[in-house]
Amino acid sequence: MFLSAFLMGFLGSFHCIGMCGPIVFALPDQGVLYKLTYNVGRTVTYTILGALIGFVGEGFAVVGMQQALSIGIGVIMLIIVVFTKYKHFDLPTGGLINKLYLLVKRVLGPLLKSNSMFSPVLIGILNGFLPCGLVYAALFAALSMGSIINSAVYMLLFGLGTIPIMLGLGIFSGFITPALRTKLNKTVPYFLAVVAVILILRGMNLGIPYISPKLDSTGHTDMRHHEM
Repeated sequence: MFLSAFLMGFLGSFHCIGMCGPIVFALPDQGVLYKLTYNVGRTVTYTILGALIGFVGEGFAVVGMQQALSIGIGVIMLIIVVFTKYKHFDLPTGGLINKLYLLVKRVLGPLLKSNSMFSPVLIGILNGFLPCGLVYAALFAALSMGSIINSAVYMLLFGLGTIPIMLGLGIFSGFITPALRTKLNKTVPYFLAVVAVILILRGMNLGIPYISPKLDSTGHTDMRHHEM
């Protein structure tokens, strides 16, 4: 599951170019160190969000509902990917999401004009709160991890997965043509469907190593099964 987090971030970063790309190009300093600090800021936000969602997931694990939660999340993710407009990660405008987007953009404005050494990490931290369907999908999967630490690590790996493409944005932008980006972006829903199936299998407790390991009532690996 942790590998899927990194791959989701890497593949999904081609989609992120559309939302985060303009912010990257607007950074006062286009140096590698400045952009790396910005991306670290984004990853910090994703990790914090993972820990918060993990608090909820841990509650399900404590009451012995981790397997049901994993199956439920997998089913819902499949429905989202297959049957709704979220399959292309386009979130609806208006309402609370639009207010959040406008608020973050308003705070980002002065930071983009600042030469402070702290501005890139603050820009990245705020950027991490921008509404993004792909981030929400990753958080959905992180919810099933069953603990605060595991969910935080899941989102940390997701954030790290987005860094290579976002760091190279501008340097390798000539190689990432609109046609290539479209093709790569179309692969992400299929990958999310695979993650959803893995979540379902994981919850089914089939005893298949790595894919559906035998879990105890709290959703953690049952060591007695391995001893057998």
